[in-house]
Amino acid sequence: MLLLKREEARMMRAVDMLESLELVGSSQWGLVTTAQAYEAGVSKMHLSRLADRGTVQRVRHGVYALPSADTGPLQGLRAAWLSTGSQPAGNQPLAVVSGESAAAVHGLGDVLASKYEFTTAVRRQTTQPDIRYRKRDLPEGDVAWVDGLPVTSVARTVNDLATGGTDFDHLAAVVRDAVATTGVTSGSLVQALEPAVEGFGSPDGNAMLVALLKAVGFRPDTGLLELAAPELREKFFRTLAPQFEDIVSRAVNERLRQLGQGIDFSSASQHVVNAAHPDGTRDATSRQNRKIDDGGAADSAGSEPAATVPGDQVGQRGQEPRRRG
Repeated sequence: MLLLKREEARMMRAVDMLESLELVGSSQWGLVTTAQAYEAGVSKMHLSRLADRGTVQRVRHGVYALPSADTGPLQGLRAAWLSTGSQPAGNQPLAVVSGESAAAVHGLGDVLASKYEFTTAVRRQTTQPDIRYRKRDLPEGDVAWVDGLPVTSVARTVNDLATGGTDFDHLAAVVRDAVATTGVTSGSLVQALEPAVEGFGSPDGNAMLVALLKAVGFRPDTGLLELAAPELREKFFRTLAPQFEDIVSRAVNERLRQLGQGIDFSSASQHVVNAAHPDGTRDATSRQNRKIDDGGAADSAGSEPAATVPGDQVGQRGQEPRRRG
């Protein structure tokens, strides 16, 4: 009976300790550090006993996952971030996730981080082999909070990878996903790539962005091109769609000729092409339209008008229908 009561008392203490830990972990993905547990009244010895029983799981040295923990590919990164002594959203972070680790948080490309990378305002060292610190001051606009985790912004992450030795193919995949990210403009990516153009043999950030997107066969939707800088839209079309103007203008003119004669084909087709083209490509389209219209007029001058039967409407403007004898 005495042993039973002691066991019940231990179980009650375990439940109470777990509740205390859950209060701490509820705001940080169900994870707690040994230091946080101690502040909540749970000693390191009791935390180890909970781990031995399988009540909590040891994620890394000094960090444990509670039953409510959000398991997933980012759990290791979150545990590593907590081990730096940082606090979740709402508090001043001691470390900001950056580099390849930031790319993983944002879902950019398929870069595999060899270490957990963090940026700090002061120099820091660690004995943990899977953590790397980088000392620098980050402007407020270069830090974004993602589910309670401070991460370098998408543009800053692209800049870090481009200037940090990431190879062209992996960087292209990162940029492809960055372009598709809501709230990220092509202008910010051009600026992020600018410091790395020399290393990749590009004349400027615009050209480098176009080359990276071309390498992965990226085709933007209309909404994306509307957000792109005018000079980037022009380069994109000239690089990826050199035959776009010719195809559109020919198709429009042919369709208009089928619908009826006497229509100002040049102005009508120009209106359609202008609606689909960036401003920088319209002049070339106008020249193409004039060539097509001139050729069409020459063909018409050398052929006889088609005969009409009674009831046919007037063909070309100003001509009377010719009746069969």
